[in-house]
Amino acid sequence: MASRSYLRLSRISEMTAAELKEEWARRYGTPAPDLSLELLRIGVGYKLQEQRNGGLSRGTRSLLRQVSANAAIGKTNAATPSPRKLTPGTRLVRDWHGVGHTVIVLDDGFEYEGARWKSLSAIAKAITGTKWNGPLFFGLTGRKS
Repeated sequence: MASRSYLRLSRISEMTAAELKEEWARRYGTPAPDLSLELLRIGVGYKLQEQRNGGLSRGTRSLLRQVSANAAIGKTNAATPSPRKLTPGTRLVRDWHGVGHTVIVLDDGFEYEGARWKSLSAIAKAITGTKWNGPLFFGLTGRKS
């Protein structure tokens, strides 16, 4: 394994599950959750970049705190901030039955498994085999009461 104090982002794709879980525990300070290999790689890669380049913006942290506080007291509709427009290049990640699925937001749709898609709902249906609200499936919106 690369030096413990310096891990290259490119090395993450070569790491075994055991190495990823060890790196997760070291960087997050908690045991790795039971995730697919792809999601472990994404989590370790994110944390590595966050530690080197800085984390979430103040506005994003504030939005996440507000959503969390509202969820804790059962508010899921009016007090929840409206969803933001997705920025091209954003990666949406969903673990479905132990398999990691990554969607990349494009200017005019989405990319999933090398193909262009017009909607998240179509991608969610391809993943699950059943009709889904795409933004709900990818955690961008909550269920209505």
